[in-house]
Amino acid sequence: MRKFLVGVTVMTALVAASAANAHDFFLMPDQFRSSNAGPVKIHATVGSNFPKAENTVAADRVDLLLAIGAGSPKVRVSGATATALCLEVAGAKDGLLVTAVRTKPRDVDYAEDRIPLILEEYRVRPDAAAAVTKLARPRNWKVSSRRFAKTFVCVRTCANPAFGKRATGAPLEFVGRSASFGHFRLLGGGKPLSSYPIDLVGQDGKRQHLTTDRRGDVHLPTSAKGTMMLFAAVLEPPSGSERFTLDLTSLTFHRP
Repeated sequence: MRKFLVGVTVMTALVAASAANAHDFFLMPDQFRSSNAGPVKIHATVGSNFPKAENTVAADRVDLLLAIGAGSPKVRVSGATATALCLEVAGAKDGLLVTAVRTKPRDVDYAEDRIPLILEEYRVRPDAAAAVTKLARPRNWKVSSRRFAKTFVCVRTCANPAFGKRATGAPLEFVGRSASFGHFRLLGGGKPLSSYPIDLVGQDGKRQHLTTDRRGDVHLPTSAKGTMMLFAAVLEPPSGSERFTLDLTSLTFHRP
């Protein structure tokens, strides 16, 4: 990784882009800029080839559906396909529309052979990864996983960018910081996460490693354009429980 030049407030780091291989939970709207008055259609999916939808999310796994924007937007499950859970948002007026989905916690046990792959797939703080390394071998890593996804859609216009700055109260989430979709903040428990590793995935599926600055903000490279996803993972060692907590979050958007 490399730091930006002295005098620049951002502390982002990029590595050579490589094909995304993570199993990300993300939201993909039919259009990031909706030009009609009908419902906004969004697909909730889990996949390793962003932005392609690959695996559906079962409706009974959804814990929360939320829409934030002008008017009185309401989001509902409208059906499912083999690759995605179908959502519809009705009642949104012109401006930025934020749609969010949270799934129920899921307990997973990872055997010794899976652990290195998971720690490679999800970049977390070194101390959290070290706690997994210290487990007695052969390891049986007990994890409670929570997934959260958001998307930004412009309904005829991208006005009212303040809606993107609103936190939903999720354990881990990105919020907007600018109308240009070039600056974002990562929140953990409602507080900015400074100097934290995140991923930026482009519409070509290439993954870049970035780091938030001391304010918890991430500033995208000026060359980053098109459909993109921000992704972050936070791992917490057990506290009064034998299970680690793994929070995963994503935000999809389109930057002209």
